Amino acid sequence: MREIRHRELAQIRASGGAQIVDVLPSHEYGAAHIRGAVHIPLRRIIRDAPGSLDRTRPVVVYCRDCLCDLSARAGTQLELLGFTEVRHYFRGKADWIVRGLPTDPPTPLSERIRALPYFVNNLAPGLRSGWIRYSDRVRAGEFTGDDENLVRLGPEDSVAPASPDSPTPRAVVLTPDGVLLGAIEQSESAPRALAAMNPGPQTIRPDMTPRLAAKLMASNPYLIVTTAMGNYLGRYLAPQAQRSRSRSF
Repeated sequence: MREIRHRELAQIRASGGAQIVDVLPSHEYGAAHIRGAVHIPLRRIIRDAPGSLDRTRPVVVYCRDCLCDLSARAGTQLELLGFTEVRHYFRGKADWIVRGLPTDPPTPLSERIRALPYFVNNLAPGLRSGWIRYSDRVRAGEFTGDDENLVRLGPEDSVAPASPDSPTPRAVVLTPDGVLLGAIEQSESAPRALAAMNPGPQTIRPDMTPRLAAKLMASNPYLIVTTAMGNYLGRYLAPQAQRSRSRSF
């Protein structure tokens, strides 16, 4: 999967030389998306991409910005489905919007303002990482564990049955390079992990704050920590849960 920048994407869009796919949730696509992009959210790539996209043409995937792992994970899923020319607009929608490039609907001022911090981080990620080091803030990575009870599976591995009260998730599905494809949440057995997994589990980056993680935990049963390129790092354990776990040993 090759990374491209805004100039190449603008040329591709103008020439119709590739299929552009927005993999963000519906509300973000509806607020503004790259003009001409089709919408296939990450969790629907495996189900919908084979019938919606032409395998003989290049595909460009994008999400929000260089901190968002959705497009990297989506691109990996497309490659597994047999798409051979997958390109990755790593800097994402924030980069496109702030540069004033065409979107549908036309980007409102509120969206431009919202995109600006992501755009700055795209251009100079060292500013953000330097501030994190300087402020010595607590990071989600400090509460990340490679849970021994969380089985690692490949996409073609079979899924063994488990008790209905087994923890959620009970397995992660990874490529040989360690990119997160999905998570196994059900207790039943299945012949292929790729078909049985949730392809869009909620993830966070290791340098995000526990405060943000707590907000996401309010609407998700679990969080998985990955890099911006979707590489699996472990399961997020909330600070209080980690303290309880430590006391049990």
